[in-house]
Amino acid sequence: MSESKINSALYRNPQLLDTAQHRHKRLKVPANHAMARGMHAVFTIAAEFPQVCVEHPIIFVQTGEKLVDGNDMISPVTMLGLTVNENLRVDESGQWIGRYVPAFIRRYPFLTAQVEGQPSPNLFVDVDYEGFSDTEGDPLFDAEGKPAENLKRVVEFVEQFDREQWRTRAFCERLIQLDILQPMSADATLPNGETIKVEGFLTVDEEKFSKLPDAVVVELHRNGMLMLINAHLLSLIHVRTLVELKSVRMGLATPVAPAKPAA
Repeated sequence: MSESKINSALYRNPQLLDTAQHRHKRLKVPANHAMARGMHAVFTIAAEFPQVCVEHPIIFVQTGEKLVDGNDMISPVTMLGLTVNENLRVDESGQWIGRYVPAFIRRYPFLTAQVEGQPSPNLFVDVDYEGFSDTEGDPLFDAEGKPAENLKRVVEFVEQFDREQWRTRAFCERLIQLDILQPMSADATLPNGETIKVEGFLTVDEEKFSKLPDAVVVELHRNGMLMLINAHLLSLIHVRTLVELKSVRMGLATPVAPAKPAA
């Protein structure tokens, strides 16, 4: 699952944020997460593994890209549902079920993308987002056309997200080099006996992981990748949480009051 495909599921009409064109625009913070209702998985940066693993499964998927050595590139994603286009973490009213909302969703309606001829990525905004208007919310630019404080915070957040993407990519490339990934599938059985098969993803093979040379383990510990691997393995227990949420949605179990999302 490439980020471009994930983007298309969240962003309806992203356009380059332009001072002249959008000078009078305002932004109203999303009241809920209804825009992510159809997202069953989202790209996850390495920095948020510790928060994600406490509540959501983290798996790896092929991106469709090729590395220099010919191997398939992978990316970590947070599982939010068991079937395509169904986010079990967003209820009918658009409220988030749980505490941690992945950064990929929190940066909406903004994202960055490369523009031809530009040395660095540019900031885009989904102009079809209802909270992007001329009348409601905080102004994006001041009277002189310079970024307002809230837009400065947005830029800082998305730039940090972009930087973390490179660290995440390096982590994924190292996993491929170590050859410790394995294709996996999971069968989830609901209380009514219905079975849902989840497949097409990768996880760390614990047996191969345990046989890594001591020097490699020390290297992974010192560069922070060992923690990321352990967080990934720990997170897999939360596939069961998604089964429980699916059961609630189908009326097969009693819902639990949603917790307040963490920042």
